[in-house]
Amino acid sequence: MSDIHDLEGAMEAPGFREALLTYGRAEGFIKAGRGLPRDEDELKVLAAQAIESGETEFSLEDPDGERGSTDIRAFAGLYWMCDWGGISGPFASLEEAADAVLAMAVDQDCPGFYYAASGALPDDFIAARSTKLVKVGKTFVINGTVYLRTKAGLVAQ
Repeated sequence: MSDIHDLEGAMEAPGFREALLTYGRAEGFIKAGRGLPRDEDELKVLAAQAIESGETEFSLEDPDGERGSTDIRAFAGLYWMCDWGGISGPFASLEEAADAVLAMAVDQDCPGFYYAASGALPDDFIAARSTKLVKVGKTFVINGTVYLRTKAGLVAQ
């Protein structure tokens, strides 16, 4: 399970506490009539489980689907970046979260490390932000469509 990097920021996010309490009760982690755990470690575990239970709205994948892969999960009406290193967020919109993921990947300057991106975003949104992730002449898969990297950018095949 991942570690949530900014528990305080998450707890201050609008609606997060209520959604976390609802999740905790529904999953049997919190008994009826009880509140959120007071112990910070228990609260972090609950928050991480709740966020990771959210729907995956966007994913950037390395070839093995391992350490480099990053998902954006929706929980409590907010978006959370989940990767091998932990959980970051919240982000107010899926676009903001995906922008952060793709910008971070581009900043790593490792063209060819990622092979695919998918999610509830238009291909052109993803392609415009993923060009630098792909070496010229190589392919990248966006929402199931193969794109070829040309000097002009990513072109659907």
